[in-house]
Amino acid sequence: MRILITGIAGFVGSHLADLLSPKGAEIFGTCLACESLDNVCHVKDSINLIECDVTDFDSLSRLIHRIKPEQIYHLAAFSSVGESFARPLEAVEVNVRGTLYLLEILRNIKKRIKLLVVSSADIYGKVSRNDIPIKETHNLNPVSPYGSSKACGDLLAYQYFQAYRVAVIRVRSFNHTGPRQRLGFVVPDFASQIAKIDRGRSRPVMEVGNLNAKRDLSDVRDVVRAYHLLMEKGEPGQAYNVCTGKAHKIETLLNILLRFSTRKIKVRKKSTGRPSEIPVLSGDNSKIRKDVGWEPRISIHETLKDTLDFWKEKYNQSQS
Repeated sequence: MRILITGIAGFVGSHLADLLSPKGAEIFGTCLACESLDNVCHVKDSINLIECDVTDFDSLSRLIHRIKPEQIYHLAAFSSVGESFARPLEAVEVNVRGTLYLLEILRNIKKRIKLLVVSSADIYGKVSRNDIPIKETHNLNPVSPYGSSKACGDLLAYQYFQAYRVAVIRVRSFNHTGPRQRLGFVVPDFASQIAKIDRGRSRPVMEVGNLNAKRDLSDVRDVVRAYHLLMEKGEPGQAYNVCTGKAHKIETLLNILLRFSTRKIKVRKKSTGRPSEIPVLSGDNSKIRKDVGWEPRISIHETLKDTLDFWKEKYNQSQS
């Protein structure tokens, strides 16, 4: 089995590599020339890293024709909702063009290659309380450049399945976190600040954004297990939510992390600066449970503790 993971050096890609490496498959992964490989250094001997930008059609086409993968996990993406408001052109370039290029390449290959395209719950946008938890049949009403770009990629994947029978599965992932997630996302932003304070590298004051939003938050290790099960058992043409089915208030996540701290920390609120924000995102995961037998296993407390420990270890290493 030959597997290609686009964006393998990223947060989710590295955890997917961790999951798949022991299974005996030959794993290839794309990364950018300027990208840090810290996330995959521990598995570098069991994967084949290749510099390739998914927005470069010719390079991506040559790569796929050369390695001839049987499965492709498409994880390379512009992944930040907040940053997409300042950089909408980049979000569309990577998330729309990169996905379209991959679909077009597979359309013109006779051999059937199974493709998993990672979309996002942000494509649903602001949803009324009567429609929560959100099902896969809900309308797409994105309210950010990121959400809009992911919605375009999702619809293109569906169109290529309908018109050309490209064997693509769409995954609508709700929020997920864990060790290795970069700064710019709520949990690592909280955890990194607490870790600095605990290590005496910062005064005991945290700056936080909107604490009232509610998010359905999964552990990244549960999420990549869902991706693998969908690749093995999911039905091409279908869309699947990956979520826990329960929304946590951001303030609750912060309070759990603060309880793990050894210091008394003052919390100071600041504006996020986003033109629009979704108040509640919570998904219905009954379809993925029924079709492939997936369910989340890792508790929110374990996820948050592991993420905080990751940042503490990171700052320990930087001091040594």
